[in-house]
Amino acid sequence: MKAFTAVQHVLSALFIFVMAAFWAAPIAPALKVFDTVNAYGGGLSEWGAYLVTGMSAALAFITWGLCLLLLSGIVQMIIHPRVPPEGKVVPLFSGTTIRWAACGVMHRATKPFLAHVCPSIFANTYYRLAGVKLGQDSNLTSQDINDPFLVRVGSDTVVGGNAAINGHIVERGELHLAPVTIGSRCVVGGGSIMMPGSTLSDDSVLANRAVLPKHKTVPAGQVWAGVPATFVKHIRGYGETEADAPTDAS
Repeated sequence: MKAFTAVQHVLSALFIFVMAAFWAAPIAPALKVFDTVNAYGGGLSEWGAYLVTGMSAALAFITWGLCLLLLSGIVQMIIHPRVPPEGKVVPLFSGTTIRWAACGVMHRATKPFLAHVCPSIFANTYYRLAGVKLGQDSNLTSQDINDPFLVRVGSDTVVGGNAAINGHIVERGELHLAPVTIGSRCVVGGGSIMMPGSTLSDDSVLANRAVLPKHKTVPAGQVWAGVPATFVKHIRGYGETEADAPTDAS
């Protein structure tokens, strides 16, 4: 553990320079946009020139943000660790941990801009590049979908604002990675938390600020709420049967 801590400190220091380059690369096209648009301000009145410069700066910022999402998504797609459907447990001091941590840092680096484009085609494109298996007509309104390479979302599903979806947890000096599955026509409430290995079956709801523990399954057609989340009621059209009763994932 001491060796891991020392390596972590060294890599954290080195990663400052990596992140500087990571943020700098999208600035190049942003500066090009700024110079191109700002050139139209020549010959205008003082306030006209200010207006063009302001528009140039705004478009440059948007260009930087979109290029950052594209770069971050592509890099995460390339370097993220491969995890089998049943999950994976590795020591904290491992190559898998380094790759997972690098993806996490890159995702956090995109959050300031990602918050402005959720939900949109831009956010969905970023999440798909980063590894989310995303069905049609689903809205991801949260910038806290962590470990996107471990997240599976069906069709016509809504993930609420500030909902945190975590495909990892650290226990007893080990990193546990496991996919998080959200079915079709589901609702993940704002501010809720889904832990690694948890599952929302089709047509289910996780209430606002609820916490679904690791490897817990919400059966189809049920509403769960609370900390930890427990069964509240059935959605209309779903009767209470043995098959619908609350269960844990095996």
